[in-house]
This record gives sequence, C-alpha cells and structure tokens, in this order.
Amino acid sequence: MAIVLELLSRKNIPIKHYKFDQDYVCVGRDFNNDLRLDDPYICPSHMLVAIDPESGNLMVNDCQSINGIKVNNAFVKQATLNSHDVIKIGRTRLRIIDTKVPLAKAMPLSELEENLSWLNQGFLALSFAVMCLGFFMLSKYLQSVQEFSIIKELPSELGKLAAFCLWPLSFAILAKVLKKESHIVSQFSLTFLLVLLANALIILQKITIFNIHPDTWFTWLELGIFTSILGVFIWLSLFIAFHQSPLRRNIIASIMTFILIAPIYTLGFLNTDKFSPRPSYNPILLAPQYNLTTAAPTGEFIDNANHLFTQVDKLKTK
Repeated sequence: MAIVLELLSRKNIPIKHYKFDQDYVCVGRDFNNDLRLDDPYICPSHMLVAIDPESGNLMVNDCQSINGIKVNNAFVKQATLNSHDVIKIGRTRLRIIDTKVPLAKAMPLSELEENLSWLNQGFLALSFAVMCLGFFMLSKYLQSVQEFSIIKELPSELGKLAAFCLWPLSFAILAKVLKKESHIVSQFSLTFLLVLLANALIILQKITIFNIHPDTWFTWLELGIFTSILGVFIWLSLFIAFHQSPLRRNIIASIMTFILIAPIYTLGFLNTDKFSPRPSYNPILLAPQYNLTTAAPTGEFIDNANHLFTQVDKLKTK
C-alpha cells in the first residue's frame, strides 16, 4: 500500500501530490526527511505518517514538535487517519489520499464544450461589449424625440452595460467559493452575446408591431421566445461554469428560468383585467425607421377608424 499526501493551499486547493511506496513517511524541515517542507513553523523532524502493521490503518504521530499537529482542525499527538483527512503542520496543509478507494468514473467530454472554447477570448468579449454599447446608443437615438447627445447619454448606457456584468461576476464569485475555475472571459462573452441577441429581437419586435399590429398571440409568442432564450442562456452559463451531470444542469436551469420568468408573467398577465385609477401609458414614439410598409390612403384610414368605432359600439351593447 502506498502513502499519498496531497499539498494544499490555504483554501484547500490541491497544489501537488507526493506518493511514497513505503510503510512510513517522515515529514519535516530537515533535508533527511522523506517529505521536506520549507515552512519556518515546522520542526526539522515534525511528524511521522506510517501504516500500522497490525490493523493496516494509516497513523500519524507527533515527533515532539513545537507547534503540534492538527487533524481536521483538532490538535492530536497520535491519531488514525482516514481518506481526505486534512493535516495542518505550521502553515502547511496536507491531505491524506486513500489509494484503495475507487475513483468516480470519468465524465464524457461533450463536443459542445470544445465548440464553446472560442468564447474564451478577451478581445472577443471586449468587442461584444463595445457592440452592446453601440446597440444601447442606437436604441436610445431611435426613441429620442429631442436633440440626441452622445455625451449626455453615454454614462447611463455604460451603467446599463455594467449592470449586465453582474451576471458573469456572480458566477466567477461562486466558482471561487466552490474552488473551481471561473471561466470569467467565456461568461462575459456569453452574456454580451445574449444582450446583442436580445436587442436585435427588441428591434425586430418594434418593426413587427409597427407594421402588422399583431393581436394577443404575439404577446404569448414574445414570452415563449424570451423564456427559451433565457433558459438556453442559463443552461450554457452553468455548462461553462461547472462540471455536472446533464440532469442536474437541466433541473437547475429550469428552476432559475422559472424564478426569473414567473414575476414577469404574474405582473404582466394577471392584472390586465383590473381597473386602475392611475393607468400607466407608454410614451415612447416609434421612429419612422421601423416602418417597412407604405402609408394607408386617407380614405382607407377613415374607413378603418369608423370600423373601430363600430366595434366599440357593439361591445358597449353587450
């Protein structure tokens, strides 16, 4: 049986592992030790890790060190070690690895993971961010009814862009807490790509509303498309950030999508039939750039208006 010790960082992140094909390992600062650790708080001969010949268990013994030994944050003079126990001597952390415990099966490498590697480019993320800012400024320009000033509008649009940065930053912080790789550049690229797609769909929505005047079905179509895009975005964010089973990823993505969509659905649809003494109006005027159809003749416009009034009269009689 080999003795395997894993050197850990202060956050218990593996740095290096040592394998010894012998029944004992002397650990200390002296060069004659089997494992020498350059830590001023470790004695020349600090501890002995050995296999008990009778029980076969792995034991640790304190060699009368000054600062002692901690096993799982508890001081010990002698103790039986189990797999993944953390030993602290001085400021150095070591983890016990039991080579007899079978490892988990390797996860299959998805082709999607290889295909998404192009997102991990800083220049690409920066380019997407600049394009998002350009989309924000363009939308503000098309909606403005007063003189448009880039200098005046730039701070607010930069703040909007910074708000979208909270999503990839939250994943980076979560990965740091879980001691995983953050993939922050890929997360930024994915987020900005979603913002670009959302802005393109918003412009397409306004063009559609301006030209064909859809009914209620269009609202449901918008909700369906928005839910699908948001769900795919959350799924990809989880896929990039963490190594997990597809079932678990699907469940988490579905729950997060529902949590984000439910308030929009509730506020947007359940209160439509209630009377409001202070109704809110949308004062945004759609710019002529959204119009792709020709203007209706005056006579046709009047006939359509009269038809609308006729429909209103019929509703009143009902």
